This record gives sequence, structure tokens and C-alpha cells, in this order.
Amino acid sequence: MADSRSLMRSWWHDRAGYDWLVDVLEIHSALRYVKAMIGAGGAVMCLVTAVSMISNIGPRNAFFAIGCWLIVGLTALWALRWWLLPWPRRAEALLWCAGADLAITFGALAAEHRVYGALVSTLMVVVGMFVIFHGPLILGLHICWSLASGGLLVVLLVADDPVHTGAAAGDVRLAIAIMLILVALNVVGLPTVQFCHWLWRQHALLDPLTMLLNRRGLDYHLSYVFRPNTTEYAYIASLDLDRFKDVNDTFGHSFGDEVLARVADRLRSAADPDAVVARTGGEEFVVLGRRRDEPVAAIAERLRGAIETMPELPVLVTASVGAALCPLTDLRDPAIMRRILHRCDTAMYEAKREGGNIVVIAELETTDHTDHDTRHHFCLRTIGRS
Repeated sequence: MADSRSLMRSWWHDRAGYDWLVDVLEIHSALRYVKAMIGAGGAVMCLVTAVSMISNIGPRNAFFAIGCWLIVGLTALWALRWWLLPWPRRAEALLWCAGADLAITFGALAAEHRVYGALVSTLMVVVGMFVIFHGPLILGLHICWSLASGGLLVVLLVADDPVHTGAAAGDVRLAIAIMLILVALNVVGLPTVQFCHWLWRQHALLDPLTMLLNRRGLDYHLSYVFRPNTTEYAYIASLDLDRFKDVNDTFGHSFGDEVLARVADRLRSAADPDAVVARTGGEEFVVLGRRRDEPVAAIAERLRGAIETMPELPVLVTASVGAALCPLTDLRDPAIMRRILHRCDTAMYEAKREGGNIVVIAELETTDHTDHDTRHHFCLRTIGRS
């Protein structure tokens, strides 16, 4: 039960779906195709509004007619924007989604026949399929608006006279049925799709053997999750198991896999509760966390010792560790982060050259060359076995 609550909390607080989506589409050269489809959705809504206006159950009066023509223009603009311009930033996309919700509600209220208006309101599910990528909180707001609009429509359906509603006038049972349809689409359907999308995304970021983050998962957390907070520096430790090939050759790959899984458990236990732990290669691991009062050398030594002291193994397993500090603000810059990770790897390989099972610290020296150009330099310092 506790794990389920933790999972739901992690899902609810996730805010990175939109940027993650754009990154994945860009990596797979799919941005153009998806932009074309989203633009086509706007074009279809444009046609729906235009055809509805010239039908026998078009806008109720001149005010609604003017508003519907404005919606025709805005949906056409939506389509052109997606077809001709680059993918929008998150704030602009949210504005378009909010505008679409308002336009659909207006169009539904404008319809001469209330039952058709209720049908129009189901188009909010189409908007919701895009809102999904903005996270659960934004999706929740969209769902609340959809239900409020639907509730208003069914009240009007019951209260309206037969001239506008026909046989449905005053039919509470039909109003309840329509509201249940909207609940099924918005309250049941959209959150389920969003949760499954989030869960699949999280699973794609995990190493299946150790259930630690993989390299893609590490990059994801560096880019979207690890934000500056109350501390100034983060620590990064790169670990590589010493002579692990000999372990595989002597005891077999199944035993090697068991060792990797146990190393993952030890690192989880030894790292800070909010640290990010990843398996970035065969026997390579990275631990990243916020530095508080403990020196980086002590943190790295704690991680090294956690591996060395693994119980109930027929062979001693050790790790070489390279570690460094960096300003938390640098975690948002991929180029700087790659350089720091490279320096941690360099320190780790230096530890291997010195015999393994030791810690080497890549100490940061920051030099300000200009007001806008800060360069990071490192020197290596070896921490012997305790």
C-alpha cells in the first residue's frame, strides 16, 4: 500500500512529460509528422464549426453566430500555426489548449439543439489527449472544466423548452446518461491513458536488471528533476567494479548479474534518500545527490565501502570511485554536465590505475574569464582506503 501511495505521488508531481515528449519526437525525427497531425485536428474542428453553422441546428442567435465565426478563424489559425511554425514552448501550448477548451464550450452552448451541444462538448477529449503531456495537475484542471461545461449543458437540456431540445426537453434520464458519458471519457479515460503513458515512460528509463535508472534515465533526471533548491552544490560519483570480468569468467554471468543487482541495492542504501542512482554501463554506476554537510570525499568513501563490505559473497567485490562537486545550476546545462561526468570518469580510471578500491576526487576550480563565461578546471586528489 505504501508503495502504491508513493507511486501515485510520483505520478501526480510529475511535470516533465511535455519536454520529454518533444525530446523523444526530435530524437526519432517525428516532430514534423506529429505537428501535421495536431494541425489536422485543428482543421477538422474548423470544418466542424463551419458545417454546424450552416446546418438546421446552427447558432441560436447573432451573438453566437459571430462567436462561432471567430472560432472558425482561430481553429484555422491553430492548424496553420502547427503546420508552418516550430513546435511551441510549453506556455504557448497551454494557452492554445485553454483557448480550445473555451471555444468548444462556446460552440456547445451556441448550438440550437442541446443534444448536439452535448455531442460537441465531447471534443474536449481531443484536447485532453494533448493536455496529457502537460502532467496530471494540468490534466486535472482540464477535466474539471470539461465536467463543469458538460454539467451546464445537461442542466440547460433539462430546463430548455421543446423548441430547442425536442423530445429531450425535461428528460432527466437522458441528461444523466449524457453526463455519465462525459464522466467516462474525461474522468475514467484520460487519467488512465495519462498514468499509463507516465508509467511506460518511467519504465523506459530503468535498467531491467537492477531497476536503477539507465543512462537515458540519468539524463532525464539531470534535465528535468534535479532542480536548484536550498543547497549550492551537488556531488557526482562515478563507480566501476574492479576486475569484474574475472568474476564473470570464474563464477558465470548469472552470478555476475546477481552481484550487479546486489551492488545496486547497496548503493541505494548508502546514497542519500533523494540521490539519483543509475547504472550507466555494464558494471558502471553513477550516484548524484545534493551535498549538505558531508564532504564529497566522505560521501564517495561511503559508497566505495558499501560495495566492499557486501556480505555472503564467495569473492571480494570492490569498486574504483571518481567523484566531484558541481554547482546545482550546472545540472541544467547539458554541455557542462557532460564535462563534469567526463572528469568523474577520468578520476575513476585514475583510481583503477592506482590499483582499484580507492576514491579519487576531481576537485573543482572555477575561474571567471568574463561576466558571462565561467570555466571549470579540475585537479585529481586520491583518497586512500580507510
